[in-house]
Amino acid sequence: MFRVAAHSVRLATKGWPTTRRRLASTTSTQLQPSRTPAWAAGVLFAGVSGYYFGKGAKKHDGGSIVGPIAATGTDGMVPGMPPTMSEDDIPAESPVKVLDLKESNEKIRHQSHSFVFDSQDGNTGRADVVRVSSNHPVEDEWALAVAEGLGGGKALYAGVYDGHAGWATSAILKESLIPFVSTALRKLSSADGDSLVDGAIKKAFVSLDDRIMRRARSALDGSQDDGSAEAVRALAPAIAGSCALLSIYDPISSTLRTAVTGDSRAVLGSWSSESARFSAHALSEDQTGFNKDECDRLEAEHPGETADMIDPKTGRLMGIAITRAFGDHRWKWPNDVVSAAQLRFFAYGPRAKSKSPPYMTARPEVTTRKVAADDFVILASDGLWDVISNDDAVACIQRWLAAKKAGRAETVTPAPSKFAVGEDGYASWKATPEMFAIEDLDSAAVCLVKNALGGRRRAMFCGAMTAYAPVSRYVRDDMTVQVIFFRDPYKS
Repeated sequence: MFRVAAHSVRLATKGWPTTRRRLASTTSTQLQPSRTPAWAAGVLFAGVSGYYFGKGAKKHDGGSIVGPIAATGTDGMVPGMPPTMSEDDIPAESPVKVLDLKESNEKIRHQSHSFVFDSQDGNTGRADVVRVSSNHPVEDEWALAVAEGLGGGKALYAGVYDGHAGWATSAILKESLIPFVSTALRKLSSADGDSLVDGAIKKAFVSLDDRIMRRARSALDGSQDDGSAEAVRALAPAIAGSCALLSIYDPISSTLRTAVTGDSRAVLGSWSSESARFSAHALSEDQTGFNKDECDRLEAEHPGETADMIDPKTGRLMGIAITRAFGDHRWKWPNDVVSAAQLRFFAYGPRAKSKSPPYMTARPEVTTRKVAADDFVILASDGLWDVISNDDAVACIQRWLAAKKAGRAETVTPAPSKFAVGEDGYASWKATPEMFAIEDLDSAAVCLVKNALGGRRRAMFCGAMTAYAPVSRYVRDDMTVQVIFFRDPYKS
């Protein structure tokens, strides 16, 4: 996720192979594989090699060199280049590799995973996960674990961490947020009221952010030389930032608690036997300057500063697209401390209109919902929700379930691609049901992301997957999606 108007370039990266794993009773997300589907590695763009010409040239580090490589560690003689007859003989082709549909399908699966877990009433649940990178390094992270919940009982924790202005904050959340929350919840019991449980979750979020920011502040205590590598390391998770979306599923009570800091979103697909369809219910509300509750909170905490804080056109808080997050020192520390970090350790400077920080908090809002075995929940970073509505995302998964039950994909007829152009001059599109391609029956998350990036509009989908850095940042955000079924559709 990119949040601040400056530093707007986001790059793409290679990913990891698809796996299917069973969730163990552990806080670790390094879980044992039970099935590894076949996959193939696609390439975003071709490697760039220098054009070296000369008799007897040897390949070395992606290019060609002339002559032997010296034992001293040098590469030998500077290569020679013969004259060309004309400019027409000089190669000047684009190094970007065009991905066809097969290669695009392979690429979208580089970072896809499937897990099973023990669900309610003796059922087995399933979680499909996919991450499609735009930044390099990727700024999104995610975690799934079975860990202690209320009273020490086992619960499924599912987290999506949408980083911005760097990857260091989301990397900490991936490793530490679930243990922080699990440690807090195991001290309570199922008899404790929702307010106590919600309070424990909120306190755990804030405690982790306080630790991140406190350790970063310690780098400014004067004992470090200017430019110190140790200080740069300590400051990194405070300079960057991250949203956090965490759902906690208790299979005994069939309760799903969802905590959100930022604008990643959880949407429940709730089954109705009367209508024989799923309906969409948002389990979180995006925390941005378009959220009235957030604007009211900021006005109460910073009276008279609303005009300087919130841009009503963009919903940004002093340049950032969210009002709550982990990290983000420029919206939390006093201006003199931010300036010290900038002048001594290469950090960013204060926000121009900052008067009475902190403006941001990591404290989440928490919702509680009873879920049925036939329900599912979609957890996703805002890269998905930028191009698809809650209702249409649920409709996509409903069609995926129907195709899965029938044992065959829908017939897909390619459709032409057509962009809309926004006021900012950039191309945009929306994923709507008439453009869905329901064909990726191995993963509901892959199916959802493919349709978000074009679906039947094959040219759009292949173009989105071909897009190279830094252009990819203006084509797609980092996208992380988890689709959690409380009854495994593979066993239905």
